[in-house]
Amino acid sequence: MPQTHYMEDVFKLNGVPDVTFVRPVEFPRLLVALRTHGRGVVIEGPSGIGKTSAVTKALEELGIQADVLTLSARKKADLELIKELPEIVAAGFVVIEDFHRLDSEIKLRIADHLKVLADEEREDTKIVVIGINRGSRSHPILRGVSRLSNSRQIPTIESKN
Repeated sequence: MPQTHYMEDVFKLNGVPDVTFVRPVEFPRLLVALRTHGRGVVIEGPSGIGKTSAVTKALEELGIQADVLTLSARKKADLELIKELPEIVAAGFVVIEDFHRLDSEIKLRIADHLKVLADEEREDTKIVVIGINRGSRSHPILRGVSRLSNSRQIPTIESKN
């Protein structure tokens, strides 16, 4: 017998959709980026496009969502941990949501840390940053951090329009 869903389960206004998730074109690239040790991952795209949903679903598919620490730049309690992240040895798998909301100094510290992790080919720490790119490639969420070009992967989640 088919499962019945309520309308609010199908047309979710917030959170990760369970019933209606559609893999973005970039999903296979995202899976590879999340599996690749020693490289940070930057997910950028417009607000509401499904960046966090894509990462959440990819982590579920890889079977590692339970091992991930998710932090938000919107939460005061998470900000201190985000600031201290570069000093934490073997931080594990960390996702930083709303990266674009962090001040420039913290962004630079995290970007530098991504570079160090890549240079050292570290397997004990993986950092994924998710943020809004202000609608164009001219405003990347890691603006001014061009030296990271070979130390992170950037799947951009975009609309199909």
